[in-house]
Amino acid sequence: WARYESMSLILAGLSTPLVLSVHTIVSMDFATSVIPGWHTTIFPPYFVAGAIFSGFAMVLTLMLVTREVFHLQDYITIEHVDSMNKIIMLTGSIVGVAYITELFMAWYSGVPGEQYAFINRFSGPFAWAYWSMMLCNVISPQLFWFAKIRRSIAATFILSIVVNIGMWFERFVIIVTSLHRDWIPSSWVGFTPTLYDVLDYLFSFGIFFTAFFLFAKFLPVINMAEVKAILKSSSERLPVKEVREEKLAGGVDLVTPNYKKENE
Repeated sequence: WARYESMSLILAGLSTPLVLSVHTIVSMDFATSVIPGWHTTIFPPYFVAGAIFSGFAMVLTLMLVTREVFHLQDYITIEHVDSMNKIIMLTGSIVGVAYITELFMAWYSGVPGEQYAFINRFSGPFAWAYWSMMLCNVISPQLFWFAKIRRSIAATFILSIVVNIGMWFERFVIIVTSLHRDWIPSSWVGFTPTLYDVLDYLFSFGIFFTAFFLFAKFLPVINMAEVKAILKSSSERLPVKEVREEKLAGGVDLVTPNYKKENE
């Protein structure tokens, strides 16, 4: 099992710069444009923090369902959930700082187009999406400051879904509110999703959950190597075996198991 642990460490080392580079490059696709609200240097760290934030929320959503369906309470413990919620709370705060920094940079730039883009976000026709994003991504993760909520499975599941919804609103705000009001007023237009937009959206849910359910059906949902490395020789929930040797008249040793619970 040591080899599997070494390989996991190597893959983690390779994945970390991969995650940073992927989301940084994607953010540069926006930051190098001239669209108001996109042309900003805060996008690379902002996108990386948002990716960790939304990623942990999605993993929690799927993990908690899997935990209940496959009865994995002994493997996915409250301590795991508590630690993940702390990371969500931290990255949610970083994302909140990024939102505020965007507003400050637009004001400090003195560029009317940039200033209008952000004013339009929180007071324009799509203000409902902006404030939904702020509520879900900035306010709701702060509930994890309370240990009772942070260690509650039901509260964690609900808040992880809220964060997922908030990150969807973030994408909506970045794309739609920036494109429907650009530099040229003659090109200003509203946005209404078409039937094909809705079907594409539903298809993305369908293809993801189909792949996830097939994975859960045919492959182990928990890495056996990782479990093997942390297993104890005797679990707390299992009885402790006591062995008593008895001598028979014929000189043969008989090993008689006697079970009693650990707390007796």
